[in-house]
Amino acid sequence: MLSKRLLPLSLLVLAFLLPLKSIAQIYADVQVAGAVTGTFTITLEYQKAPATVASFIALATGQRGWLDLNTGVIRYDPFYNGVTFHRVIKNFVNQTGSRNGLGTDGPGYAFRDEIDGTLLNVNYAVSMANSGINTNGSQFFICRGAQPFLDGKHTVFGLITAGQAVSDAINDTALSGSTPVVPIIIQSVNIYGPSLAAFNRDPAWLPKLNNAKPVLKKNGTTFTLDYERLPYSEYPGWHGTDLAAWTKFTGTYFDSTPPVGALDVTSIATGHAHFYKLARADYSAAKNTFVPVGVGGRSFTFTSNFIPSSVVLNAAGDGGTWSLQTTPAPGTGTITTVTYTLQPLYHYTSTLFMKWNSTATYNFDLQFLYHLNFTSANGGRFLGKSNINGYTADSSIVGTFTTTP
Repeated sequence: MLSKRLLPLSLLVLAFLLPLKSIAQIYADVQVAGAVTGTFTITLEYQKAPATVASFIALATGQRGWLDLNTGVIRYDPFYNGVTFHRVIKNFVNQTGSRNGLGTDGPGYAFRDEIDGTLLNVNYAVSMANSGINTNGSQFFICRGAQPFLDGKHTVFGLITAGQAVSDAINDTALSGSTPVVPIIIQSVNIYGPSLAAFNRDPAWLPKLNNAKPVLKKNGTTFTLDYERLPYSEYPGWHGTDLAAWTKFTGTYFDSTPPVGALDVTSIATGHAHFYKLARADYSAAKNTFVPVGVGGRSFTFTSNFIPSSVVLNAAGDGGTWSLQTTPAPGTGTITTVTYTLQPLYHYTSTLFMKWNSTATYNFDLQFLYHLNFTSANGGRFLGKSNINGYTADSSIVGTFTTTP
C-alpha cells in the first residue's frame, strides 16, 4: 500500500520540477550552433512586458519588418537567424541580437522600456540591452548569476526555464576579450505556447517601417530627393552608384513639424548614375506615450539608489535651489546652471542637466545629469549620473521622480 501512495506523490514532484508548458504561456526555443550546440527555452513575460515580447516575437518570426542597415532594405525574414553571441562576459552575461556582430546596430527602430518591479535580473533572466533609457531594439542578454545592479535599467522580458546548461556553456566558452573564439550562432527561434494565438503581436504604438517613396528631381545643377516628410518619423537613407554597395547618408528625425523643402543631394549625386533608398520609421502612433513636460517653476523629488534629493526650479527653468537628504553631507544650496532638452520622440526621454553651487558642503560644484522618462505629467522614472564619483559607472543613478505643480 505504501508504494501505491508514493507513486502519485513522486509524479507530482516530477511535474513540479519540469517546465509547466500546459499553462497559459508563450515560449521561445532558441537553437544555437558553433562552439556550443543545443536549445534553450525562454518563458516570455508577455503580460508584464507586452511590447518587448511583441517586438521580440515579430523580429524572430519576420512578422514585423526590420531595416537592413547595410542596404536600406526592409526585410521580413527571421531577424535572429544567423546572429551570433557577440558579447560574453563570464559570470555576468551572454549578449546577442546584433546583425553586424559588433553590438552597434539594431532593427531600425527603438522602443520604450517596460520596467516591472517583480521582474529582476536573476540567474537566467533574459533582458533587453540598450544604450540608455528607452532605446530598446533587438539586442538582449542572458544573466549568468543574479545581477541586481541592472534592475530598473533594463527590461526583463523572459526567463530560461529549460536548457540552462546550454546558456551555461555559452558563458563558459573560450573568449578573446569578450568575443567567443569560435562563434556561437543562433540557428532558429521557434515561438509557441497556448497563449500565443490570443496575444497581440502587433500593438499599434510599436514603430513601423515603411518605404518613404523618394523621388529624385533635377533643377539646373541642383538635385533634390523629394519624399513624404511626415511628422513623428525618422528617415534613414542610403545612396550608391551600382545598386550593389550602399552608404548611409542621412538619418533625420522629424517631430511634430517636418520641413517643407526636399532633401538636397547635389553634393553626393556624382557620376553617370546614382541611386537612393529612403525608409521611414513611423512613430506617429507612439507619440501619445510620451509626455513632453517643461521644467520651469516645477519642484522635483528624486527617489533613487544613490542620492535622494529635492529640486525647486525658478519660473524660467534656468536656476533654483536644491536639497540633499543623504550622507556624506545633507545640505541645501543654489542651482547655478540648468539645461533641459527634449530628446527625439522615439527615445521618449528628456535630458536635465543641473550644476549646483555646493562648495561649502563638498568643496566642488555638484553636477547631475538626469535622463527623464515622463510616464505622466507629474512624474516617471530616470537614469542619471553625478560627478560625486567622477561620472564613473559606480555613479550611475536609477530611480523615480515626482513633480509639482
